[in-house]
Amino acid sequence: MISVIGRRRVGKTFLINQVYEKHIAFSISGTQNTPLKEQLGNFAYLLNEYANPKIAYKTPVSWQEAFQMLITYLKEKIAKSKKKTVVFFDELPWLASPRSGFLRGFSFFWNNWAVRQHIVIVICGSAASWMIQKVVHHRGGLYNRITQRIFLEPFNLSETEQCFQSDY
Repeated sequence: MISVIGRRRVGKTFLINQVYEKHIAFSISGTQNTPLKEQLGNFAYLLNEYANPKIAYKTPVSWQEAFQMLITYLKEKIAKSKKKTVVFFDELPWLASPRSGFLRGFSFFWNNWAVRQHIVIVICGSAASWMIQKVVHHRGGLYNRITQRIFLEPFNLSETEQCFQSDY
């Protein structure tokens, strides 16, 4: 599990998409101030886009059910592919709003299934203090589960100048 933390607009999502572009099997970005039902509807929509199932996934009633649906999809995806499989949760603090049950469902997903698979889970968020408190230093089911932490900092003035002068 990889955690990417940094201020808004420093390129976290861009970095993940560039590094794992061809390996992302599922990606969702939380939306700010969005009710649980709508977040779960977004999850179902995206799962149907990625999975393209014969019978569409219905909107789950909880994050626990959503992660069970994700497991079902990923089992098929992993079985068909020999490539590295990446699951990307962007703006995690917005997905894991208070009383949403996201972190419980995510903890179950990771500890009971994902940890034994050949997959990479990437979590990302702009609310650095929330990410550190609720995930990195979590004392529950996610305790000590992150294998790589990336704290992405904005360019300083010198680095910005070098970037503009480069051929990129």
